[in-house]
Amino acid sequence: MGFLNPIFLLGILAAAVPLIIHLWRRYQAKTVDFSSLMFLLAAHRQNVRRIQLKHLLILLLRVLIIILIALALARPLLKNRFAFAGARTKTSVVIILDNSYSMGYQGIQGGRFEVAKGMALEVAQSLQHGDSASVILMSDIPDPLFPKLTKDLNQVREAIRRSQIAYRATLVPPSLEMAHDILDASNDPNKEIYLISDFNRNGWARWDRVPNQSGARIFLLPLDDEVTDNISIEEVQASSQLIGLGLPIELGVAIGNHSDAPLVDATLTLFIDEQKRRSISSQAGAGESMTLTFTHQFESPGTHTGYLELTADRLPLDNRRYFALDAYGQIRVLCVGPQTMYLTLALNPAIQGQPSTDSPFVPATASLKELEDLTLTEYDILILADVPAFSVRVQEQLQTFMRANKSVIYFVGDGVDTASYNAFADWLPANVGQPITWQPPVTLSSYREDSPIFEVFKQEDFAGQYAPQFYRGLELKPTGAARIVAQLSDGAPFLIERPIDRGMALLFNVSAAQLDASNLLVSPHFLPLLQQVVLYTKAIQSAPQRNLIVGQPYTANYRWSGATTTQITRLGDTTHWSETLSLAEDGSLTFSGTNAPGIYQVEGQGRDTLLRDFFAVNVDATESELQPIPIQEAADRIGAQTEVISESEALEQTLNTYRVGVEIWSELLLIALVLMLIEGILSNRESAISDDSVPSRT
Repeated sequence: MGFLNPIFLLGILAAAVPLIIHLWRRYQAKTVDFSSLMFLLAAHRQNVRRIQLKHLLILLLRVLIIILIALALARPLLKNRFAFAGARTKTSVVIILDNSYSMGYQGIQGGRFEVAKGMALEVAQSLQHGDSASVILMSDIPDPLFPKLTKDLNQVREAIRRSQIAYRATLVPPSLEMAHDILDASNDPNKEIYLISDFNRNGWARWDRVPNQSGARIFLLPLDDEVTDNISIEEVQASSQLIGLGLPIELGVAIGNHSDAPLVDATLTLFIDEQKRRSISSQAGAGESMTLTFTHQFESPGTHTGYLELTADRLPLDNRRYFALDAYGQIRVLCVGPQTMYLTLALNPAIQGQPSTDSPFVPATASLKELEDLTLTEYDILILADVPAFSVRVQEQLQTFMRANKSVIYFVGDGVDTASYNAFADWLPANVGQPITWQPPVTLSSYREDSPIFEVFKQEDFAGQYAPQFYRGLELKPTGAARIVAQLSDGAPFLIERPIDRGMALLFNVSAAQLDASNLLVSPHFLPLLQQVVLYTKAIQSAPQRNLIVGQPYTANYRWSGATTTQITRLGDTTHWSETLSLAEDGSLTFSGTNAPGIYQVEGQGRDTLLRDFFAVNVDATESELQPIPIQEAADRIGAQTEVISESEALEQTLNTYRVGVEIWSELLLIALVLMLIEGILSNRESAISDDSVPSRT
């Protein structure tokens, strides 16, 4: 038996009121002495027991009446195989259908998602006229096909048939909580939740329990006990975040073998810019991961797209992984200062007296006076080397340059005018202090490991006899949101960076012209260091996050393009899907429609520029591990009264046994009315007898 309004059971406590009144009246009785009434007492003793029994019967009737009324208000429900309660109760059902991409596994019985849809249809078929239902597609976010319960069961069945698998991972709590919220609005006596899933352990990680707030009976419907075999591409990682033309990079590809058997002769193929580049045969032990490496060299600047593909298996969705990489070439760098030779040679080493045409850097030089009148729009990076002071016009040029989403790199020696620099501190990474002389010389001791500038170096590169040594520098105090990227061995800042307006300012605590201030300029470390800094500042200017997981929004700023709208297309989509989005006033774009893996193209038309950009979207690699959670553990974590129904059971017949029952509140009220009638007759008769027993006055 269950109760639909259990709060009214508290009304049973009111049954104590007649008992209290009865006892109170007994204690209130008084003894009054009369003259000899021995004959009356003798007659009265014959009726005492009869009257006492009648009083107890009236008291019992009153208590039962109150209890029956309280039970009726609580709406008791008899169900679960009561032979005399054969009616079928109204039922509200929420079907949670797992459509995460692990459900795309092709098992012996066919595709898991198709099997799950068949089970969901059986649940829907078991409902009858008057029942209501809703369906939630479950991945890492709930997708309610019916936000509220509906009595149109044909529409529910059709929605199940049309449902499609998603490209997302699994997360149980959001969908289960939504199901409880939907059922909370139902007044039906029977509430049920059906969770149909492969119970991939990934969806049950990083959370503890979900309370059964709706009080529904929860049914778990696992698909099968089949042992799964799956291999997947877990990650694609470039050896450098900063890719220059003609510079070889390595693509590290992590492959996971999520099987109990070894992986033998699986083929991994690399495609870049729609061309097949290379294939590698791979092997891995049972349950192991391995990393394969491809070497590639980009010969043209821009965003390059591609993918890696594994030999097909029973879960093809995780056998391909897309990527988009930016190759920076023909970066135009303007070097300004009294001595810029070391800078230009490091950016583009001379070959037989001529700059290398294969270098991704195109340096140019100018004096400080020339900088005042130059048009800087044709340059990507500006390097100021030991500039002694800033005129008003130079300050204006630098401010305009950074507001255009471009970067300035400063080298400062001990000959600069500290007052002029500090007057321009709002546009610099640091306040400049007094000159420092290091005796003995200091070295570069530490740097931020998360900075792409130093990814080509090892920590030991700056130790030992070949490490660059620094003899003179300046006291520097970071300003604003600046951060120290590298430090010297005495703790003094060596490299400081700070985002300013739309650009970035970087400051080196070393001269770019004086060999007696350090030996960095003639060290083999200077060329890769300067080139990495220029690549880094260029990447900050133009590269959004291009490699996303399904569901992550793509954000970028295309203010430079002059476009006002863009069209986003998923390449290779046979449905020719596309979406048009308007840019914000500041040129920013946010696209949230990353619902499928692939290469996405962004196109727009500016006044004088054609905008074309790319980004990649991939499935979440954690979903590739198909190991299920034990069903009993799952049942314990999502609420009480949970039932597990295996696929082999006759589903509709099993479910209907839980829906048999009848409400008996009307019967209880009828019994209470009959008892009230009996109690009234007995009470009135007792009162009449009492009146007749009182002697009349004569």
